[in-house]
Amino acid sequence: MCWNTSFASMQRVAETDYPKDVRAALVQPDSPYRWSWKEKALYQIKDFATYRERMDFYWDFVEGFYKGIPLLRPIDRSRGYQLFELYDRQIVIAAFDSIEGNDCFGYSGAIRRGAVARCDLDLRDIGHSYKLRIATWHHSIQGPPLRDDYMDVGQVHEMAGLRFQLGMHGHQHVAEAATHYVHLSESQSMAVVSAGSLCAGARELPRGVNRQYNVIVVEDDFRRARVHVREMAEGEQFTRKRNGAFSEGFVELTWQAPLDLAGRPIDASKENERRSILRAEEALHAGDPRKALTELEGMTLRPDSHARTIAVQAAVATDDPNLIVQIIGKPVGVEEAVFMVSALTRINQEERAAELLDQCAEIDPGTRAELHNKIEIKRKMRSQ
Repeated sequence: MCWNTSFASMQRVAETDYPKDVRAALVQPDSPYRWSWKEKALYQIKDFATYRERMDFYWDFVEGFYKGIPLLRPIDRSRGYQLFELYDRQIVIAAFDSIEGNDCFGYSGAIRRGAVARCDLDLRDIGHSYKLRIATWHHSIQGPPLRDDYMDVGQVHEMAGLRFQLGMHGHQHVAEAATHYVHLSESQSMAVVSAGSLCAGARELPRGVNRQYNVIVVEDDFRRARVHVREMAEGEQFTRKRNGAFSEGFVELTWQAPLDLAGRPIDASKENERRSILRAEEALHAGDPRKALTELEGMTLRPDSHARTIAVQAAVATDDPNLIVQIIGKPVGVEEAVFMVSALTRINQEERAAELLDQCAEIDPGTRAELHNKIEIKRKMRSQ
């Protein structure tokens, strides 16, 4: 945060021009007013274009850092959040900017109004279900009465209501872990972890707190995590933190699985499979069988499943015999057997084609005779 840029965007307000209620003017949403305790004077943001540039050095670094890296969404310094995927698209991280209104005179943290809701809509538009939604931001969500450099915990409740399950923040230079709840039609929970500081100076660290860092281990069911805290001790060596909530060196957190409208846990894998099948079907009907197969890539093509039906139809539509053989594998039903025998014949595997033809007694006599003739013709051509 560049305080010089922040200050350059403001003008000192003459006492004769003060609002009637200065405190109300300072705390109203998106207030342009700031109070300087050092000068005991009121300032007002006049140049909003300059004010928005107070984080430009940071954003220049971020854009350069991720240049050329494929992201879920391109870096956007004005969006209020950035999106990242981990663990083969099973985890999504929404990194929220908690610096709304934060400048040379305003120390409290805030996420831009509507940013959490817009992020949720963005994730819906992406059309992919995640097993774990993580939110990160900078500012603390609580503090002592005489401090104001923390964020409204109500914004965390908003995240929990929109199915974020794990939150991580810093700023307060001390590790903590807690579970927050929001009660809607169903109770939703969100685990929130704060990190200690690895690099803060002695004046910035709270009294009695050493340098720290966290290691968060998410369990395979994506419903639990263990937060390990490492703290610098004698000899500047890091060891397990063993006081406060971390008397064992770690704490365990749990959260609720996301629920559908009927109150049932959402199976992210099944949701994604359903979406992929729908997209594959649309691509096939649009005359793009290879795109359909791409949508189904990696999916188990169970016998008699709709996904398998679409995959076989798409493979046949490509008229690529090797692809047909690969997709069908072991034929299920008469139609797949016919496709398989024909494809094997085309790629010069007549013996395998003939064996499969003999095994499938359900093939009607006319089709059987036609396939048999093709196999014999291919044999004679190859023997010459």
